[in-house]
Amino acid sequence: MMDVGASMVDTCPGNLQGLSSYLFITLINSLFGSKCKLGARELYNDDYAPKLRDGDEFDFIVIGSGSAGSVVSNKLSENKNWKVLVLEAGGYPSALSDIPGLMFFLHGTDEDWQYKTEPTTKSCLGFKNGQCSWPRGKVFGGTSVFNAMLYIKGYKKDYDQWAQLGNTGWDWETVRHYFKKIENVQDPNASDQYGRNGYMMLSKISIVLGEMLVKAMREAFENMGYSSLQEEEPAYPMGTLEAYQCNKDGVRYNAAKAFLGKVKERPNLFTSLHSFVNKILIDPSTKTATGVEVKIGGKILKLKAKKEVILSAGSINSPQILMLSGIGPKEHLESLNIKVLKDAPVGYNLEDHMINIGTLVTFSPECCKAETFQDQLYQYFMYQKGFLATSGIMNFWNFFNTRNDSHYPNIQNHYFFYPLNHQHYLEQFLKSAGVKPEIVADSMEYIKRRPSVIVGNTLMNPKSKGRLTLKSSNPEDKPLIESGYFTDAEDDDLQVLLESIRFVEKMMQTPPLNKFDPQILRLNLPDCDKYEYRSDDYWKCSLRHLTTTLYHPTGTCKMGPVGDKTAVVDPKLKVHGIKNLRVADASIMPIIVSANTHAPSMMIGHKAGVMITEQWSNQKTEL
Repeated sequence: MMDVGASMVDTCPGNLQGLSSYLFITLINSLFGSKCKLGARELYNDDYAPKLRDGDEFDFIVIGSGSAGSVVSNKLSENKNWKVLVLEAGGYPSALSDIPGLMFFLHGTDEDWQYKTEPTTKSCLGFKNGQCSWPRGKVFGGTSVFNAMLYIKGYKKDYDQWAQLGNTGWDWETVRHYFKKIENVQDPNASDQYGRNGYMMLSKISIVLGEMLVKAMREAFENMGYSSLQEEEPAYPMGTLEAYQCNKDGVRYNAAKAFLGKVKERPNLFTSLHSFVNKILIDPSTKTATGVEVKIGGKILKLKAKKEVILSAGSINSPQILMLSGIGPKEHLESLNIKVLKDAPVGYNLEDHMINIGTLVTFSPECCKAETFQDQLYQYFMYQKGFLATSGIMNFWNFFNTRNDSHYPNIQNHYFFYPLNHQHYLEQFLKSAGVKPEIVADSMEYIKRRPSVIVGNTLMNPKSKGRLTLKSSNPEDKPLIESGYFTDAEDDDLQVLLESIRFVEKMMQTPPLNKFDPQILRLNLPDCDKYEYRSDDYWKCSLRHLTTTLYHPTGTCKMGPVGDKTAVVDPKLKVHGIKNLRVADASIMPIIVSANTHAPSMMIGHKAGVMITEQWSNQKTEL
C-alpha cells in the first residue's frame, strides 16, 4: 500500500514557526481525526464467519444484509429465544461509502457485484459492448451502501394495486404503518405520516452549490402549473419535492448500520461476512427448506435452519439462488442439469425504472456558486458539510404526467448536478454507468467552462418487462440479465420518455431558467446523426443509446395468491410449494412502485419480520 505521508511535499519549508506552526499542526490533526468518523468498524456487528462450523444450527437463516435483509433480521432477533444468522457475500463497508457525494466511486469496486445486461438492438447502445451496468451491493448493508440514500415510499395506488391482485395485507392503509415503524425522522417539522422511533435516520440535507439552480427549477415548475409538494401522498401528487435521505450529520446511514449495528449486542444475532451462498438445502421428499450451503474462506459448509430460511438477496441474487436450488422454470433448469424441485416462474416479471441520462444541459456560471474541490474536501472532513455531505441535488425531484391523463405522474425527474471545478464527478458517473469512452470524452469537453446538469427523465410505470436466467449451474457465474428496456409491443415506454424530453425543453425556456442560458448539448452519437437534431427520431435514437437503470430492479420473485401462475411467493412471502422458505426483498413486488425502491424494500423486510414472528410465536405481535 502506498505511503501517503511519503508523497507529501512541503512546498515552502521554514515559513511556519512558533505559534503559527502549532496552529497549522492543530488543523492537520483535526483533519486526520475527522476521518475516524468514516467507515468506523465499531458501528457494525462482529464477523461470526470464522466461528461457523459445518452442521451449525440456527432458528432462522437470512441470506443478504441489504435494505430488506437487515430489517427482517432485526425484527426476528427481538425474540431472545431465537438464534438468527445473517449471511452476507461481501465485507464491511469502506470509509469511502460513508461519504454521500462519492457514491458513484463505489461502482465497479469489490463492494459491487458488477452486473451487466445482455446486449440487445433496442437499448443500451451507447454503452460499452451494448451493455448497461447494473451496480448492486456486495457488502454488509447491500446496495444501501452506495445508493443515493433517497427515502420515498411510493403512492397509495401502488400498494392498492398489489392488494387488488389478491395480495391481502399489502394495501396502502396497511403498509403505511410498517413504514412508520422503521423511520426515525430528524426533521422537527415533519408531518405525522413519518415515524420518530425507528432505526433508520432520515434527514433533509441542505442543498449546496446548486441552491440557486434548484430555486429556479422550482419556479420553472410553478410557471408550468405545478406546485411544491410538502408530503409524498398529497391528493394531487405532482410537482416538486425535496426528499428525506438516509443520512445522519452528513454521513451515509446504510441499512446494516441502522438495523444490525444498532442491535449488535444481541447475543442471539450472528452476522457472517464473505459468506457466499451456493444454494438452499431442500428435502425433496417433503419439499421443506432445511438450511443452506455456503462457501466461507474456501470451505463449503452446510448450515441448518430449524424454522425458516429467508432469502433477502435482492432482485438479481434471490432468483439466482432459487434456481440454483431447483426452484424455477422447469425447462430452463433441466437444460442446465439442475434437479427441479418446483416448477415456478422465477426470474420473470423483471421491472426496472429506466432513466434517460442523455439530456445534458449546461448553464451560465451565474446560476451556481463555485468552489474548488479542495474547499469541499475541507468542508466535509472538518464539519461533514458541503457538497460531499449530500447526493448533490438528487434529493430534489419533480413529478409530472406527460399526457395529463391521470392525477398521478408518469415521470420523475432526477437531477445530476456538476458545479464548476467538479467535472470529475460527471466523468466518474458516466464511467461507472459504462458509457462509451468517446461519449464521456465529448461530454467532458462541453462542461469545462459552464456548470451542468443531467436531467434524468425516469419512467415510473414501465410496460416493458425483462427476465433473469442462469448462465450455468455454477453459483459463481453471474446470471444473464435481459433488461427488457423498450420491448413493449406499442413502444409506449419510448414515447413517454420522448414526451418527457419535450417537457424538459419547454421547462428550460421558462423565464426562471432561461435567464441562465440553458444549452441542451448534442452528444457524440454517430448512429443518431442521420436524424435532424432534436427531432422525434433523433431523441428516440438518443433514448435507445443512453437510457439505463436507476438501480431499481424488481419483480423477479413475484408475489401473488395461490392460483396465480405468474407468482413465486404468496402474500405471506412464502415460496409456493416449498415449506419454511420465504423471499423478502424488492423481487417480490408484483408491480414496481412509483418511487425509489430503498424505502419500500425496508418496509417489505419489516412486514416479513412481523409475519414470521406471528407465525412462529402463534400470537399477534407488535408492528
